[in-house]
Amino acid sequence: MELGRCARSFVRLGAVLLVLAAAAGVWEMLAMQIPSSQYRVGVLPGPVAQLREMAVVLGLSAFAAAWLLPWIAPDREPWPLCVGVHVGAVVTLGAMVYGATTGMYGVQIYDPRPDSQILFVVRWIGQGILGICLLDFARRILFRRAPR
Repeated sequence: MELGRCARSFVRLGAVLLVLAAAAGVWEMLAMQIPSSQYRVGVLPGPVAQLREMAVVLGLSAFAAAWLLPWIAPDREPWPLCVGVHVGAVVTLGAMVYGATTGMYGVQIYDPRPDSQILFVVRWIGQGILGICLLDFARRILFRRAPR
């Protein structure tokens, strides 16, 4: 079975996200060291753990999407869905990387730090894009035409 360009881009996205998850796992381990350790990095481990978990989930989901893509769109490749998933993943994980470096989760609706609300909005815009893409993917699976 030969994968189309859209499915190959999902495989590449999944591989990149799993590498990001591995790097975040190392970062989280270094963030969890005791304060007197020479290996400790000075960030909170919670936002880094969120980043790692999101990267793993999105990476494995990208592999599953690449596997299902020929089945849900046998006639032509769904480029809006492909672009939407990539944009949503970049926006969401970019916001989470920024949050991990600054010690913010990005889930506080009100926070006195000025960049916290911007982080909240950007992160949830990215997750909203991913949610819309997930609904479109589910629609394509549930309501696809019977094979000819």
